[in-house]
Amino acid sequence: MLNPWIYRAPAIGWGFLILYICLAPVEDLDPGFSIQISDKLVHFILYFSWVLLLYFASSRAYKHRLSRRKMLAYWIAAACVGGAVEFLQGAMDFGRNADVMDGLANTVGAITGIITSRLFHKILE
Repeated sequence: MLNPWIYRAPAIGWGFLILYICLAPVEDLDPGFSIQISDKLVHFILYFSWVLLLYFASSRAYKHRLSRRKMLAYWIAAACVGGAVEFLQGAMDFGRNADVMDGLANTVGAITGIITSRLFHKILE
């Protein structure tokens, strides 16, 4: 049997990546070229992917069905982290601004990730 941390490591790493991307000073993230993409879409994708990884880790690669309570806990945790990140962006002076719509995109991405994870799980059963 594989070590359960093999399943958890991507989700933990992605969570730290979200914190870095969302809280690092703006100058540190400038790639030197311009990409025209919606900031809200980026927030949605970050949290959508994070919840997919959390679900995958907890279900041990979709072998165990997750309870609704655990799925709700993941959604609440992702929404709280998203809210805290937005609050910190407004509180810190790194060229970032808090935006309620970013927090909403985080929350919608998380709930969409849970629904998608559940559908993947049903398909793979």
